[in-house]
Amino acid sequence: MAAGTHNISIVRGTDYALAMTLKDSNDDAINVTNYTFKSEIRRKQSAGVAVAFTITKTSASNGVIKLALTAAQTRSLPNGKLLWDMVADDGSEISQYVSGIVTVSDTVTDTSGL
Repeated sequence: MAAGTHNISIVRGTDYALAMTLKDSNDDAINVTNYTFKSEIRRKQSAGVAVAFTITKTSASNGVIKLALTAAQTRSLPNGKLLWDMVADDGSEISQYVSGIVTVSDTVTDTSGL
């Protein structure tokens, strides 16, 4: 299965969440109850992890998951273009499900005191 592409934009110092429904090639939701997920943002593939998403199965039998970052996590990201992807282990194989570019920008307002 080829990974889908999904580019995202994150504003530094703010909470970020992305909900997605994982579907198979027939457009049917994938039951992800027994899946283990991992998703990271990096400057480039060979660089260290800039930040890792917290992934929650919000409706596992319907393939619905949520990726989230706290304001403190997004504050640590550098402005500019970074890379991200999400991989999953279904118990028999590890697959990349989505990848893309992360565009990080600043707020005008200083969020550090919030």
